Amino acid sequence: MPHGLGLSILHLILGGYLAGQPPLDAVRLLPPPPPPGSSQEAVDRTAAAASRAGVDGPAWKAAIREVNIPNAEFMQTLSCAVGVQVSAEKTPAVQKLFTSVTADFIGPMEQAKSTWKRPRPFAVDGGPACDPRVAAGQGDRLGFAYPSGHAGLGWLLALVLSDAAPARSDAIRAWGADVGQHRIDCRVHWTSDVAAGRMLGLALYDRISTTPAYQADVKAAAAEIAKAPPISCPQG
Repeated sequence: MPHGLGLSILHLILGGYLAGQPPLDAVRLLPPPPPPGSSQEAVDRTAAAASRAGVDGPAWKAAIREVNIPNAEFMQTLSCAVGVQVSAEKTPAVQKLFTSVTADFIGPMEQAKSTWKRPRPFAVDGGPACDPRVAAGQGDRLGFAYPSGHAGLGWLLALVLSDAAPARSDAIRAWGADVGQHRIDCRVHWTSDVAAGRMLGLALYDRISTTPAYQADVKAAAAEIAKAPPISCPQG
């Protein structure tokens, strides 16, 4: 099923830290999307209108860089937050964390999306979106909106990498928050989608972080980050 994340099938079949445990029930965890006519739906529509006015602006262009997880541009913004170059070749322990928590995240996210089947902003108002699949008439390949997979995975990764690089936690968490905000800027998610994604990411982190395998992998990633040469990134 389409999910909007540019993840390979590898992320869907590899076991994560919660493999073998009862799955997290995202439908019970999360509130349903805002009903039509509610105050929250009004907030969502106001934000979508504002993002439509920002097409081709700085936030829109930043959102384009993070359309696909884990493409090179996404990984570069993550690297800048961590302060070292993050890649499968240079930081395999960090990559293991990334891959494992992603495997844990996909199932609950898909359960929620397929339950609520919420359309995305561009599909409701007919406006543009920064994802090139929308411009190509393939917006349905992004799947449903609620909750935001990018926002949830970005926040989950921010919490995990803050454990591995606590000295960089402010920058890492700011990055994680930006990943979600950029989905609003891109016009592929409503504000409440992003909030629900972050809630899901936090709930998964709370379960993942207690597992011995995760704790061992965080120590390995922390040692790897400490030894890696720092990188400098342009501001903004």
